[in-house]
Amino acid sequence: MTSMNLVLRPSTKEGHHPGSLSLRVIHNRQVKTVTLPGCRLYPEEWNKETQEVIYPDNNPRRLAALELLARRVNDEVELLNTHLQTLEKQGRYSVEDLVRLYRQRKDNSTLSGYCDTLASELKRLGQGRTANAYRTVTRGLIKFNKGQDIPLREINARLIKEFEIYLKTCCMPNTISYYMRNLRAIYNKAVAEKIIRGRDEKPFAGVYTGVTKTMKRALRLEEVQKLLSLDLNGLVKEQEPDNAKRIELEKLYTAQRYFAFCFNTRGMCFIDLAYLQKSNIRSGVIKYVRKKTGQQMEVKVNNEMKAIIDSFSKETIGSPFLFPIIRDMGKDYRPQYENGLRIQNLRLKKLAVMADIPRQLSTHWARHSWANMGKQQDLPLRVISECLGHKSEKTTLIYLDQLDNSLLDSANDKITSAVYG
Repeated sequence: MTSMNLVLRPSTKEGHHPGSLSLRVIHNRQVKTVTLPGCRLYPEEWNKETQEVIYPDNNPRRLAALELLARRVNDEVELLNTHLQTLEKQGRYSVEDLVRLYRQRKDNSTLSGYCDTLASELKRLGQGRTANAYRTVTRGLIKFNKGQDIPLREINARLIKEFEIYLKTCCMPNTISYYMRNLRAIYNKAVAEKIIRGRDEKPFAGVYTGVTKTMKRALRLEEVQKLLSLDLNGLVKEQEPDNAKRIELEKLYTAQRYFAFCFNTRGMCFIDLAYLQKSNIRSGVIKYVRKKTGQQMEVKVNNEMKAIIDSFSKETIGSPFLFPIIRDMGKDYRPQYENGLRIQNLRLKKLAVMADIPRQLSTHWARHSWANMGKQQDLPLRVISECLGHKSEKTTLIYLDQLDNSLLDSANDKITSAVYG
């Protein structure tokens, strides 16, 4: 078994200086320490027990830097985990093999190496979101390539087309386009910088890079009420212990509580729910960092949320996590989250049938539904955007349905009445 933990090495300089964050890898009693590039923290900014960045309360500039750094740390750990999964599938390996694979990306002639160079420069220029996008799509293509890094010169139309076909089995068109557009940008930059020679065949010419107008994934108020008012716990209690029907109802009850928690936490993403730890709750407030953007979020725990947390307490005894999605601390967290996401989406579709809601529900619906209800309650767009953790109001607008014509007509009546009396 391989274990990994993050260690902050203090600075050897005199005075108050940031130290270097390193990843300690242990396999078959062999230990290797890898310094994470660009990850420097002051001692008071790192929680050794929870392995998390500690954010300042009154330093906006440092907060922004730490949000980017937290994302970078997550990227580095996920990259190492990707290589670990590859080696485990191959059979026997040493800790040196794992570290060697990780360090390969320093070579600018490979996809991960060049991406790392690009991302570092982009973050220096304040373009952290683009840097994160490049890292995400690079990890995805390397994972598709069985965890092996890809020489830039070997990126061709066949590889890209095969990757697109694979993505079609698990992603929506806009997600596929997101991967292709960003990979194309990385490739074109490498050509422009003469790191590789451009191909006559144009690797990205035959793949989809457009944007499809998506169906709004929001429930109406009465539909949310129908879904959350299903008395699944009562139905569970009516069944005999170990009865197949009881077991199925218990699973659906779990899915209902996850949906309710996401909705109550202003549309928390399921990945953030899965990774949420007990230590994230301080003085009745949930403080966490969004996996997608690295943005720090704070949400007050209301009565509904507390009841849901308490209902899972027996299942999470001995676990640092708030919910029983990531259960095995000795295994990679990401596959456990992905399995939990797949199961949650399947169960939500069953719940929709039970509640007589003609929608193909998924985890995204809690977030979109909260946003639309905020609009119906006349919350300003700026407030909805900040509640969701969006850095741009343009992103929030994608979530929101158009107003009902009746509301538009009512608004028009108010204005014309003011004019004509």
